[in-house]
Amino acid sequence: MMIDHIVAHFDTAREISDLKASLDAAGIPFEPSWGKKAKGFEISNIWIGEQYFELVQIKDDNNLWQPEWATRHRAGDRGAYCLFLDVDEEIETLRARLIGAGIAAGEVQRTSFKWFFNLFEKRLPWRFLLTPPLPGSPIEIGFIQYDPGAREKHGPFMVPNSRDMGLLGLSEAVIFSDDPGAAETALGKLTDVLGTALPLRIAPQDGQSCRLKLLADWAKDAAQADFQVLDSEITRG
Repeated sequence: MMIDHIVAHFDTAREISDLKASLDAAGIPFEPSWGKKAKGFEISNIWIGEQYFELVQIKDDNNLWQPEWATRHRAGDRGAYCLFLDVDEEIETLRARLIGAGIAAGEVQRTSFKWFFNLFEKRLPWRFLLTPPLPGSPIEIGFIQYDPGAREKHGPFMVPNSRDMGLLGLSEAVIFSDDPGAAETALGKLTDVLGTALPLRIAPQDGQSCRLKLLADWAKDAAQADFQVLDSEITRG
């Protein structure tokens, strides 16, 4: 099982401009102007191999963004919200097993956007579900299942991509928690249900300014430079 993407929220265009400048200095390609817009929000992606950051700016309270996350945004929460894992198992079956284990898994959803005065709807080729934030952390664990062939079709759109600069992907995430014991227990329950090791670890918050540390795979001849995306740190694994 591998990391798919991280959802993070920010406030202003200046934050993205500053982020682009810092990523440029680290040699990480990022083109926020290539992002997408829908009613009340904008999204831009930072592609790291097959993984990515999905950066969200809420522009209006009247928006079509994920309702739970729009509510968190209105409450003032910023930074990383959710880490998604890619699953092969039928996601409705996975949800049933999570609920059977006492884990509060949300409904299975398919991302869709309405456009042209709500006359048309674009349905994206994946389904997902969310679980509650880990104890002592704002990070939710989400699970995403792609439709058959969707990943292959999606590949040409994963640009610009840091893979071209030698940063090949994200292999593991360390989630910081103010209650690491309870977070470990919650993560252990997820692991037991899934029946496989997850690319996730828990560490004490202990004054850390970041919510996440992501371990990256670099090509052997690549020049390494650790960097941050909002409150997530990316470093060599």
